[in-house]
Amino acid sequence: MSLIKVDSERMDDMLAMIERAKSKRAEAMPDEQAAIDQMFEAYQRLNELGWNAAIYCPKNGTIFDAIEAGSTGIHKCHYHGEWPTGSWWVHAAGDLWPSRPCLWRLAKAEAPEMAREARR
Repeated sequence: MSLIKVDSERMDDMLAMIERAKSKRAEAMPDEQAAIDQMFEAYQRLNELGWNAAIYCPKNGTIFDAIEAGSTGIHKCHYHGEWPTGSWWVHAAGDLWPSRPCLWRLAKAEAPEMAREARR
């Protein structure tokens, strides 16, 4: 593993940026209830955009898009095992990683196939 060297001026800039972001969050969400309200609004908006609670994801190995709390990415994921004792697995870097998604949607490539399967 190689280390990246950062000069003190760049480090100061990065730390200042982190503090500005923290201050901005504190201003936008001054307390727990404000943060919960914003989280609820984001959850509602994602529902409006076609996302659903992860417990309703396909349980047949179908790969779907997933969002995890604490992440800003959309990940390819599948559920493995019998509900409710199975587990979610994210596909990344040629490997599988355990996951606890909060939301899911059909991956664009899977949507037509799932629609055909539902009509049968």
